[in-house]
Amino acid sequence: MKLISEMKRCRTVTACHECATVDTYDEFEAATGWLTCIEEMFNKFERIKVLGREVILEGFDLKGFQVMAKCRNGCSLAFVSCESIEFPKLSNNQKLWLDALKDWNKNF
Repeated sequence: MKLISEMKRCRTVTACHECATVDTYDEFEAATGWLTCIEEMFNKFERIKVLGREVILEGFDLKGFQVMAKCRNGCSLAFVSCESIEFPKLSNNQKLWLDALKDWNKNF
């Protein structure tokens, strides 16, 4: 519960970056920090849209240093960049974290 409280206090993309990567020593640890934060912020969503189609959000994972959404449509499973998904009814803080994640992902 402490992490989500810290995350909700972030007001800028830079603050999100600092929160996600606090006490990290390398890119792998930083990516793991991002993964943890994104899982915490977006874990309430069960369904999202990918290319206009509703799919089940099974969680998030890393591909290299990028955080990817794990999506299922029937028997098909796909890992999709967070830039390609649509979340229903995001709070301003969730929008900020998604913008910060997109900023992080563009580095890889």
